[in-house]
Amino acid sequence: MTAQDQAALRAAAALHGKLARASAVARGNSLWYVVFGVASALFAVSGPEWVDLAQGVLVAAVGAAQLRESPRLARGAAGAAGALARNELILMCGIIAYCALRLTVLRPSGAELQAELGDTSALGIDVAAMTNSISSLLYGTLLAVTLVYQGGLALYFRRRAPLAERYVRESPAWARETVEGLAG
Repeated sequence: MTAQDQAALRAAAALHGKLARASAVARGNSLWYVVFGVASALFAVSGPEWVDLAQGVLVAAVGAAQLRESPRLARGAAGAAGALARNELILMCGIIAYCALRLTVLRPSGAELQAELGDTSALGIDVAAMTNSISSLLYGTLLAVTLVYQGGLALYFRRRAPLAERYVRESPAWARETVEGLAG
């Protein structure tokens, strides 16, 4: 192997390593998305809220799409990086819509719990107000975490598109095949 071939192989390995890490992140997240989405959808089937079922289906669908795209990114498909970023943004928008609905129109009512518990004034607890506060805290936190996490992942994947293009453009086919074969 010539010095030029060795340099090409090292450069291909360096670029592939970054793409393989991004692919592993996408694969790991997608597995959790599928598990959480399917579990959420199954739990929502028995409940009265259609929005819970829709959210579970959305999360599972994004997870399945991510599973499909992650291996393509490791092979240098720049389109896969864009698709992974787009999927994260779709998930982010879905979760934002879900939180917005739960904080406004479909806000859980503390009045139902208050009616079940009966008079709690002797305990000095306003169950309805406490339920509303907990609901606001829960969905507000979920909203903030989603903006940071899904938004950050979308940016992370989007920044991998130029790396994928460079990997395909600058690495000879034989070097890509060798590196990808060694990576398994």
